[in-house]
Amino acid sequence: MPLPLSALIIAVPTFFYARLVRGVDRFETEPVKYLIAAFLWGAIPAAFFALIAQLVLAIPTSAAIGESGMEAVATAIYAPITEEIAKGLAVAIVYLLRRREFDGWIDGIVYGSTVGFGFAYVENVLYLADTESLGDWIGLFVLRVLVLGFMHGFWTSLTGIGFGLARHAPSNGRKLAYILGGLMLAILAHAVHNASIVLADVTGAATLCGGLLNYAVLIALMFGLRRVGARHERQLFRSYMVDEVPAVITPEAYSALWDAKSNSESLPQPRATFYQLAGELAQRKQQILRGEASASADVDRLREQLRRMSYPDVVTGNS
Repeated sequence: MPLPLSALIIAVPTFFYARLVRGVDRFETEPVKYLIAAFLWGAIPAAFFALIAQLVLAIPTSAAIGESGMEAVATAIYAPITEEIAKGLAVAIVYLLRRREFDGWIDGIVYGSTVGFGFAYVENVLYLADTESLGDWIGLFVLRVLVLGFMHGFWTSLTGIGFGLARHAPSNGRKLAYILGGLMLAILAHAVHNASIVLADVTGAATLCGGLLNYAVLIALMFGLRRVGARHERQLFRSYMVDEVPAVITPEAYSALWDAKSNSESLPQPRATFYQLAGELAQRKQQILRGEASASADVDRLREQLRRMSYPDVVTGNS
């Protein structure tokens, strides 16, 4: 299979995974430019840094325990540590430099997963480029891209959750504990996966089947997080948008924002834009209540945009 064609085919499920995780944050979707930057970090700098670190660590390990032992250690220990740290740096950059775009654990899942998918994309392209026949390519594609393609995103999402929890932690010590805890969980989950692959070479398919069942549960967990995230966002709307009625949004639009049983037809068009603006306003108001005075700079602008969508005739003077 030609390398460009492999890269194009792998891009399709990778895009699906990224869209799926982005949907966890339904009402305040993250800016596309930041998500692209996170994906590219995972695909290029993170992959490069992790590779260099593993090559450096392999030198003394190979000398101490031999080539075969070194491969097992590198797969089960060095790869999880170096790769999760390298990917986690992208999450840290967003957390430090774009705090307004990183408002909690849901955002952490989105950014962490996106970095992981970028890393997995490049890794899968390289692995598939090394196959010697079409049959080998198809088998590896099914295993790495379709069955296990979600895993890098899941592992780094744990790091993202740690940063998200740290975002509103009451003390620096608690912030550090959340961040390190998320990173350690990511490394541990990654190590369990890689160790199961190593054991599968020794114990046969039973270990691999057990690992695949575990991964199916993890994917189901991500779907569950999507539902939890939607419930969290609806509660945010219910708490922080009630005082915008009726001056900024209509009572019907307010109900549609937080009540899943309400008719979404009552939302102004385009609905996606209205959701986005309402989500940003609710987030900024929450940030102000938590002592982040800088968030107030956006409140008036967001209110005016929502008012124009809710009452276009009144605002433009055409009533």
